[in-house]
Amino acid sequence: MPPATGNDPFPEITLPSGDVMRSVAGHADVREVLSDPRFTRELHRAAETPRIARGADISDDRDSLLNMDPPRHTKLRRIVAGAFTPRRVAAWQPRIDDIVDRLLTEMTAAAPPADLMTAFAVPLPIQVICELLGVPGQDRDRFRHWAAGALTTASEAAAERARARSEFYAYIGALLTARRAALASAPGDALIDALLTARDGDDVLTERELVSLIENLITAGHETTSNLIGGGMFTLLGQGHYESLVRDPALLPGFVEELLRHDSPAPYAMPRLATEDVELPSGLVRRGQTVLPLTTAANHDPAVYPDPDLFDPHRTGPPHLAFGHGPHFCLGANLARLELERALTALTERLPGLALAVPAADVPWRTGGLVNGPERLPVTW
Repeated sequence: MPPATGNDPFPEITLPSGDVMRSVAGHADVREVLSDPRFTRELHRAAETPRIARGADISDDRDSLLNMDPPRHTKLRRIVAGAFTPRRVAAWQPRIDDIVDRLLTEMTAAAPPADLMTAFAVPLPIQVICELLGVPGQDRDRFRHWAAGALTTASEAAAERARARSEFYAYIGALLTARRAALASAPGDALIDALLTARDGDDVLTERELVSLIENLITAGHETTSNLIGGGMFTLLGQGHYESLVRDPALLPGFVEELLRHDSPAPYAMPRLATEDVELPSGLVRRGQTVLPLTTAANHDPAVYPDPDLFDPHRTGPPHLAFGHGPHFCLGANLARLELERALTALTERLPGLALAVPAADVPWRTGGLVNGPERLPVTW
């Protein structure tokens, strides 16, 4: 979905819904859109606001943290942020390592080749988020189905998108009822238990806010990370960088950050509506205009990242925008980083000879949705 060419610094872009928004692609411009309070996520403030998808759209849920502005957003964010501090996330590492080890053991029990997406990249983050939340593992396939339905932007899938969200929300509501009953007799240590009891002074999460939050955590907690791992491994294996990490594990931090910049699976952040005229570094956005921040384009801005399409784990410069910026900076950023770090560590230690089993050009990709990545990633070792 590239922006049109021309002299307009923010060219119009046609979305899957058929609606048109102005696109913002420069690194400095995207940072400002994501942080300036004059850009709102509450798109309902204006009538006939363009949307990404036709029919049910991710921006329609007014109880979603994704779609709130301060002060309501600030309150809810403060209530849940304690569950994702670096210290708390670091304490989850042994559980993540156990899952990684189990998945790789199962994958390598059979002779190669294997599909790294099916065997590892997809099940890893969904098992992690389910265990951390305290959600029944046997329902993982249902979560994947609902998440895929919610994240598609195809117009012909509008009814499926609405049905998936309705079924997912009903499931979470029933789950919360069961967890509350369990907490009445004994304390729980899962993240969902912490969210059920979380409060900020006299403020607590409403039922609708809590249901929406858990849906967001399950969906974003596995779809983005699985495609980050898959897309990142495609780059490392397809361009010969994997061997460098095998030889020098000390390069891991640079590899993680460069994969996030180079291979972020989300091509854009959520649309913003200008509530006032805003002068961005590259030009003016008028009050009432809706803009789409193209985070992938910003992460490949040649004015900020020389030779931006080159994967360079030694790269320096401004922070990437893979997790967004400003008030809506991704809550799960620490967890995603940790999962990617532990996945790369285990893969390079256990499978130093890992390689693509097909030419890179033959790897099929899923594109056109809110999250993109390989459909399959055949590997051998």
